[in-house]
Amino acid sequence: MSATARLSKLAELRGKTDRELVRIIDNALKVGLLLAATDTHGDSATQLHGRAEEIYANTLMLLPKVEDVSERRRLEERLKQLRDSLGRGRVAAVGCCV
Repeated sequence: MSATARLSKLAELRGKTDRELVRIIDNALKVGLLLAATDTHGDSATQLHGRAEEIYANTLMLLPKVEDVSERRRLEERLKQLRDSLGRGRVAAVGCCV
C-alpha cells in the first residue's frame, strides 16, 4: 500500500471515529438530561442526579476530542443545558430540605 493510500485510509478511519464519538456524546447527553430532569425524591433522585453529574464530567473530557467544529459547538450547547439542569436540581433539592 502506498503512503498516499495509507494516509487516505487513516483519514477515513479518523472521520468514522469522530462521527462515532459525536454519536456517543450526543446519546450520553440525552441520557444525562433525562436523568437530571427526573422529578423524584430521596435516594433514587440522588443516584440519578449523581449519574447525570458523571455523564457531565465524562462529556466535558471527551468534547475537546471532537474535530468537527460545528458538531463540537452543538454538543457544547447541550452540555450547557445539562449543567444548567444539574444546577436547578441542586437548588430544588436544597429548597425541599430547608
